[in-house]
Amino acid sequence: MKVSTKKLISSTHPSLNLWHPTIDSFTWNTLIRAAHLQTHPPTSPTHTPLSLFLRMRFHGVHLDYYTFPFLLQSIHSPPHLQLGRALHSQVFFFGFSSDPFVQTSLISMYTGCGDLGSARKVFDEMPQPDLPSWNSIINANVKAGLLSVARQLFVKMPRRNVVSWSSMLDGYVRWGKCEGALDLFGKMQEENKVVPNEYTMSILVAACEQLGSLEHGKWAHACVYKLGMEINVVLGTSLIEMYAKCGSINRARLVFENLGRKKDLMAWSAMISGLAMHGHWEDCLRLFSNMVESGVRPDGIAFLGVLSACVHGGLVSQGKAMFERMSKEFDISPSVQHYGCMIDLYGRAGLIDEALNLLNTMPMEPDVLIWGALLSGARVCGDVETCEIALNKIIEQDPTNSAAYVLLSSVYAKMGRWKDARHIRNLMETKSVKKVPGRSSIEVNVNIQ
Repeated sequence: MKVSTKKLISSTHPSLNLWHPTIDSFTWNTLIRAAHLQTHPPTSPTHTPLSLFLRMRFHGVHLDYYTFPFLLQSIHSPPHLQLGRALHSQVFFFGFSSDPFVQTSLISMYTGCGDLGSARKVFDEMPQPDLPSWNSIINANVKAGLLSVARQLFVKMPRRNVVSWSSMLDGYVRWGKCEGALDLFGKMQEENKVVPNEYTMSILVAACEQLGSLEHGKWAHACVYKLGMEINVVLGTSLIEMYAKCGSINRARLVFENLGRKKDLMAWSAMISGLAMHGHWEDCLRLFSNMVESGVRPDGIAFLGVLSACVHGGLVSQGKAMFERMSKEFDISPSVQHYGCMIDLYGRAGLIDEALNLLNTMPMEPDVLIWGALLSGARVCGDVETCEIALNKIIEQDPTNSAAYVLLSSVYAKMGRWKDARHIRNLMETKSVKKVPGRSSIEVNVNIQ
């Protein structure tokens, strides 16, 4: 019998009296689903999906096929693997092990918990896996980096949808096989059975970005127009990042402007970082101010772009002011990358004492990049003592870092201390530290060489 809403209101819990004996399975399943989908921190006492499930069992409420999927999907990290296995046993106990929705949820649960073997076992035990199950096991192998296994499963699929293609494309891009992503998208176009969506195209654009191929990027952008696809903020942000990293900042600006009021923090941050990357520090600072004035609250990524612009422009006072605004105005704790930008900024300006003072006040342990920035700045200033300190710290953390040895050796050579320079070179040979050769690529007739 259904119970009126008023009788379910509790004085001790603002949403529902979970001790009421007549709450049916539909209500419990709805609560478990709501608890799983909750994205914002609760403003009042709340229950987890598991606690709701336990209360449901305590009251002896009949379970059905809708109880387990969202409960299993709430288990998605390695520390919760044993809990997931316990719930799997409950699935068997109550006779839901052959339900396709439950099986797909089990695959997703084991994938999130890092147990690919159990996920594959669940899949192999399915007599006729449905499309979501195929997509789930392919995504599991993609996340584990098993692209060849994922591709074999992909080929065996009786039919594919846009999720199938997008998962496979994402796998190639995620694991640095961007040429494979372009080839796969070409096959998707040849089959002409599935229409790409905005997410699919954002993955394709990301592949072009990683390759640094402007021509491929322009081709992907043209495909978006050919499909009659509206550029949403996710796809627009991908295009901005791609054009910026492929050297066409003007195209990035055009995409950014065309987003209009759809621009979110990620789009603003991408454009700010792109301008900084291309040395347009004045435009970068101006855009940051426009973002704040428009009501968009910056995050650490946006500040990282602005600080990078200050480094490229040698804007010490502006960089210092931005660094202070992070914590004072926006309550953002600087990360090691932000400290690295500031130390690099001070070092390039010859303000080694300021760089050292900031380094000594860092709340975290300076990493190799921090000491490398200090070493680079001290090298420009000819501060041998600071170079030696930085080199020793780098060697402690990364004994095979050849760049540090080479930098200090060049400092000694610049000052005419040839004996010390030779000693550093000999030290590299003794410790078998090899200088990493530089690499570069160019695009010739739409091919990356």
